[in-house]
Amino acid sequence: MSKQATLQIRIDESTKQAADVLFEALGLSISEAVRLFIAQSVNERRLPFTPHLSKSEGKTSAFGKLRHYANPHLAGEERTAWIKEEGERKQHAAVAFSGPPNHPPIIVDETILLRYLLDDESRASAKAHRIIAAGTAQAYPETIARTVRLLEETYQVPRTLLGTVVELLADDVSLEDGAAIRLAARLYASNKLSFTDSLTAARNVLTGYCVETFNATLKRIVK
Repeated sequence: MSKQATLQIRIDESTKQAADVLFEALGLSISEAVRLFIAQSVNERRLPFTPHLSKSEGKTSAFGKLRHYANPHLAGEERTAWIKEEGERKQHAAVAFSGPPNHPPIIVDETILLRYLLDDESRASAKAHRIIAAGTAQAYPETIARTVRLLEETYQVPRTLLGTVVELLADDVSLEDGAAIRLAARLYASNKLSFTDSLTAARNVLTGYCVETFNATLKRIVK
């Protein structure tokens, strides 16, 4: 059995409190988070949050992930099996994806993201994939929230699966306020909040700012 070493660090109290809240929301203790950070740094021989491309040029993570939901005639058993398979898939590590240098960002809306995720219209979906695979697509929180709402209400995608898909989408598209969107995806998957309310809760966790609300469900989550 290898020897166990003890590491002591000093940080200011407010930062520690904010870290405790954040890591608790992610299912970790602060000690576990520090161990993960060190282990990943050693394994990769770099800081694990250094921006880098996780895939070769032109490859994406989320294209067509929800294509079964674009088919209203899909057999129930087949859909159930597919949901189970997707739910068991190992989630991708979070990375900051930036487009090729000297290429300005292209802002994409929910129509692009829907065609990209559903792969339901050959020409439109192929164009959406080309735009996103080029690495210059950028989306904003309100666009992600509209996309999630449409997928849940119109295509009946379960929120647990949507949480996973949004995190995969974050590997492919540059997201403004990306950290909040990733955390919101996890909160959305495990609660009954709307995605917009999940974003509010995520920002509360990440910033430590207080939230005032008359939403009883949201109020139980935020501090």
